[in-house]
Amino acid sequence: MTLLYSHRTDMRPLSAVDAIGPAFGRTKDVLAHPFQVRTFLKIAAVAFFAEMGGGLNLNLGRGSSNGIHQLPPTMLAFIVAFAVLIGFLALLIGLILFYIGSRLQLVILELVATRYTLIGPLWRKYDSRTWRWIGLKLLMFLCFLIVALPLIVAAIFYSIHHALEISTLTGNPFAGLHFAQILLCIAVAFLVLLVICALYMLVRDFALPFLALEDLGISHSLERLRTLFAAEPGQFILYIILRIVLGIVFTIAAEIAIVMVLLVSLVPPGIVGVILWFPLHKTSGGIVVLIGFAILAGLIFLGWAICVAIALMGSLLTFFQAYALYFLGGRYPILGDLLDRSASPPPAYAAIFPPMPIPPATPPGM
Repeated sequence: MTLLYSHRTDMRPLSAVDAIGPAFGRTKDVLAHPFQVRTFLKIAAVAFFAEMGGGLNLNLGRGSSNGIHQLPPTMLAFIVAFAVLIGFLALLIGLILFYIGSRLQLVILELVATRYTLIGPLWRKYDSRTWRWIGLKLLMFLCFLIVALPLIVAAIFYSIHHALEISTLTGNPFAGLHFAQILLCIAVAFLVLLVICALYMLVRDFALPFLALEDLGISHSLERLRTLFAAEPGQFILYIILRIVLGIVFTIAAEIAIVMVLLVSLVPPGIVGVILWFPLHKTSGGIVVLIGFAILAGLIFLGWAICVAIALMGSLLTFFQAYALYFLGGRYPILGDLLDRSASPPPAYAAIFPPMPIPPATPPGM
């Protein structure tokens, strides 16, 4: 598949506030114009897994080690080997999800920009660029680690030095720390995390499009981002603030909606379960039927819960992708042209130009 991008556009640069409205419209067009359940769930799933896997979220559980030293050596060796195996598998799965999520981030970007609904051609298109995007993210993570590690080490040494003398007397390792100092450490950690998230959003939203649409290298994409930020630092900072605030508010709203939908969904199977309970609970065969019904209903409910979460959170993440594209579109002619040509209805300012062909919904030969 080859999409030909025109460099001519009259899309005006939108402020961080003005881009919210068109982003809602684009989200509606991408997900529900026309509405088809299969297409809606497919696009929502792409947006969901792009962000869930693309950030290298490896949540490795850590159990308590109390009493392990009292186990026999053979059992201890087995537990260590099993833990290493589980850790390796978790790391392997995390890396696979990281790759898939990173590639889907490129896919969802063009999908929202062009309203193209076939995932396979876009997945194949971004094969080589995925590694460049992964390299850019790993470079960011390395820079974050280099900057944050000295702060973490300094905070640890400060805490140990300040609390050591008193802790030897009281047995409480935190006795030497005042409440204000603990709050200060938490505030600094939160601030560092906020800065890291803001920098990642800038690169994810405003450097990735150059890499995706023009196949630029890492250095050129970052230079484009630096130039844009230097030209309008206030608008980009406002965008990041709104992006974080809207992310918190909309995520809370989406989670409440998920819980409410799932609670309402429990009513029909609950009524059926109560109806079946009275005639069946007194016999052994009836108990077996009730257990089978409970297992089947539980599996169906689990699948339904996953679909609801993907649908709502995927829609939200699609909106944030559209928000980033519309904010950038007036400052990036190629992207602005894509958004204009695939808008429904076309923007008012596009009427002064002859209509441009929209990429076909189905590539030739597909």
